[in-house]
Amino acid sequence: MCKLGVCSKMSRNLLSRTLRLSCIQRPLRTNSTSTSSHINSAVKLNHHIYKNVEKGTNQTSVMVMHGLMGSSNNWRSLSKALCKTGRKVIAVDARNHGASPHNEHMSYFLMSDDVLRLMDELGEERVTLMGHSMGGKVLMTLALTHPDRVKNLVVVDVSPRPRPASVTPTTSAYLQSMLKITSSLCDTTLTSLSQAKQHADKILQETEQDVSIRQFLITNLEHINGRFRWKVNLDAIINSMPELGGFPEFSQQFTRPTLFVGGQNSNYILSSDIPRIQELFPKAVVKHIDNAGHWVHAENPHEFLKVVKTFLLENDEERPCKG
Repeated sequence: MCKLGVCSKMSRNLLSRTLRLSCIQRPLRTNSTSTSSHINSAVKLNHHIYKNVEKGTNQTSVMVMHGLMGSSNNWRSLSKALCKTGRKVIAVDARNHGASPHNEHMSYFLMSDDVLRLMDELGEERVTLMGHSMGGKVLMTLALTHPDRVKNLVVVDVSPRPRPASVTPTTSAYLQSMLKITSSLCDTTLTSLSQAKQHADKILQETEQDVSIRQFLITNLEHINGRFRWKVNLDAIINSMPELGGFPEFSQQFTRPTLFVGGQNSNYILSSDIPRIQELFPKAVVKHIDNAGHWVHAENPHEFLKVVKTFLLENDEERPCKG
């Protein structure tokens, strides 16, 4: 009996076609666009809140979003470290990731509306946003469409330029391996999650030699009610890859302080990206962390925290302390 929910045939057929497509151009969306209909379609995001009980929270809350295939758990240690500075840290699972709901629709506008809904639910009128990779694109979209709801912005190893030629091939290899794992686990006699993860790791080794990246992807495999399944909505991610590899076009700016943090060994923030960054984010500062690649916050967390804390401290505005 099949023990893993198999991806739909449509997703399998779309995978090869998806990887050949250029990024999809989205209509311009300005911050004056009415969003009531978009908020109505927003999903309720799973999230974790970190607070320093002893010091209270006398600084603007920080909302953190992970990258593709990640979850809020990836930011647990850094969230705990940031909350020690007197900030409430809200780490969220994006739609189709972690414990947040699955939805067939996936775009940067929709995902930014998900974050707006969560802010409203938590009574957060204005926050500092920090997002990695896909999460960075989501939060850049939110800052550009609703600048009044964002105090500062931290973008981790991604730029506001579509570059599917450099991003999509790497992601496509992961997706193809995950589809292969899906099929192979259907006929398996494995019964434990640890065995299934070992099996998945062997398949991932065919396309990814870095053990840390394989372990990162395998954290999405879970065993529920006798079935192995992915926490991520693999169907929706595959079908949305042309859009996720791009970035929407904007005519407006976000004029509050912004920090772009890249890994020195990563190619996600290039010197050729700087003009577009400055065009959309005129107060942006770009820094690269030594001895780090795309997962800069995990590969050099000490230096990453140092840079982020300095940026937040330089742009702090104290508010009445809350317990």
